[in-house]
Amino acid sequence: MTIKVALMGNPNVGKTTLFNALTGSRQHVANWPGVTVEKKEGVALYKGFRIHVVDLPGIYTLGSKSLDEQIARDYLLFESPDVVVVIADAVNPEQGLYLLLQILELRSDVILVMNAVDELEREGSRLNRYELEKHLGVHVIPTVATKREGVSELLDTIIHVHQTRPAHQPVRFRYDQTVENTIEQLEKVILSKCENLNVPARWLAIRHIEGDEIVQWFCESLPPIEGNERKKLSLQIARSRYDHINVIIREAYSGKSAPKRLPLDEAIDHVLTHKYLGIPIFFTIMYLIFSFTFKVAQPLSDLIDISVSRLAEFAKASLGENWLAALFSDGIISGVGAVLVFTPNIFVMFLGLGILEESGYLPRAAFVIDRIMYALKLSGRSFMSLILGFGCNVPAILSTRAISDPRERLVTILVSPFVTCSARLPIYVLLAGLFFPQNAGSVLFLIYASSVFLAAVSSVLLNRVLFKGEPVPLIMELPRYRRPTVKGLLNYSWSKGRHFLQKAGTIILIASIAIWFLGSFPPGNVENSLAARIGKFLEPLFKPLNYDWRITTALIFGTAAKEIVVSTLSTFYSSEGLSFTESLRNSIDPSTALSLMFFVLAYIPCFATIAAIRSETQSDKWTLVSLIYGLVVAYLLAYLVKVVTGLWLGI
Repeated sequence: MTIKVALMGNPNVGKTTLFNALTGSRQHVANWPGVTVEKKEGVALYKGFRIHVVDLPGIYTLGSKSLDEQIARDYLLFESPDVVVVIADAVNPEQGLYLLLQILELRSDVILVMNAVDELEREGSRLNRYELEKHLGVHVIPTVATKREGVSELLDTIIHVHQTRPAHQPVRFRYDQTVENTIEQLEKVILSKCENLNVPARWLAIRHIEGDEIVQWFCESLPPIEGNERKKLSLQIARSRYDHINVIIREAYSGKSAPKRLPLDEAIDHVLTHKYLGIPIFFTIMYLIFSFTFKVAQPLSDLIDISVSRLAEFAKASLGENWLAALFSDGIISGVGAVLVFTPNIFVMFLGLGILEESGYLPRAAFVIDRIMYALKLSGRSFMSLILGFGCNVPAILSTRAISDPRERLVTILVSPFVTCSARLPIYVLLAGLFFPQNAGSVLFLIYASSVFLAAVSSVLLNRVLFKGEPVPLIMELPRYRRPTVKGLLNYSWSKGRHFLQKAGTIILIASIAIWFLGSFPPGNVENSLAARIGKFLEPLFKPLNYDWRITTALIFGTAAKEIVVSTLSTFYSSEGLSFTESLRNSIDPSTALSLMFFVLAYIPCFATIAAIRSETQSDKWTLVSLIYGLVVAYLLAYLVKVVTGLWLGI
């Protein structure tokens, strides 16, 4: 028998960790909001039952202000899960209980999970689960998801709730008399005018008061509520819920007050989120991570480089002087190997970012940067989406579903491709290490800082030219500081970096073979090859940047996936009898190399990112705007860098 279970809860309460514990999946878990940007599904086989678990985006209410809230709410309404599990933070339970009260007004087959009870006990507080059950009328399961404590009891309770289908109704929460009168009047209208309802009329009445447009799906003829009256009633509803929650907490908790944060957290926050020190601290930390990326990973990269070169030589010696040997050695091994050389740099960088995420620092960075983002008519929510772009622009764009303001969401989507992703890192590491070996870490930091600056400037331009309006202030509950675990860091680094390895075995492999064929046929001089003809056709456009046909061709192929730029350069520059790096160093100067890095930073994103922009904006126009704008900015920026760097270096 299959039981469909929906996991719901606020952001950063351990929902995805519990999902992994239930299903054995390895979804990425971070100590900040925004891990689940769409629903994820897994299966737990337990006592003869097939428990189908759906991890929904983290939300604070069943409202419809953001796409995440709509996804979670619509799943409850239209997918009909058998059991709903609401996860709340045992240390800071208010927001979780608020969401629970809203869900209980819709259905009764609900289980409340109070997660992180170990942290609560370390703070000197205790939770009386039976007191919570008395007040709420639902099963309450204390858990420590990171240690799988309480998981078996939760699975047993899911089966029990599914089989018994609670005969009792949850404790019906009553609001003050003014609100109740309005609800009763709306219920009468709903029951008289709306047929075949599959949701409670009382729930629809409350959602109508709170201005949820989903009500129109079930009942189109409800009387309108005047704006000021709606606002007044909505505030009374929210106030009543929080008053009730405070009563529950006082009776269910003993010892120190549950929501109290550790004094050490407050002391650290006083420094890291300081009005004047916070931003310099953030940039210093990021600089150290990029320097760390070079210094730690370089020996491993050199080892891989040597291994790839020897493997290519072995393949050529074993297969003899023929086209098959050239394909394997120059095309496949050298092409894919040129990208794999930078695998250590990527994993080391994600290790550093993983420490920031797991420790709880990144949400604080969003809080600090919010002041700057507000001046750009964005908010810290946009910053949280943009910083995901350091890994990949696709999840960064998908994460904008949590942004409630449509204008801010669209602007964030359009500027996200400027945030430099891990696919571009091999190009930066190659050129920075080759042409600026003494300052490679500083150059890498300059590129990443410039990408964020470019996204910021673009957001200002888009807001002034295309959009009007004010940003929505950032309201976010900062997570507790946590000590990063080795397992968590390894899981984070692997979840982020494995896509790079998957590309190496698929897209980059296929591209390397295709590029070798284009560069080898017709046989003879590579200058007359099909690839050369493609590059030379567009070479005049890039002459002001001092890009020859090889660089031009690499940039064209790089529109599919940015890693292909390195494998293309490796194929073309290795054909002169010298090693790839020696040939490249002899062919271009440092100003051209830095210009190329900036061009790659801004020009057309990869196919997957283009598809994500089209999917999330549902607009060919905005997708085209993103492509053209990025290409124009890339060209102008690269030319400026070329001229300025050339004057500075005297080239």
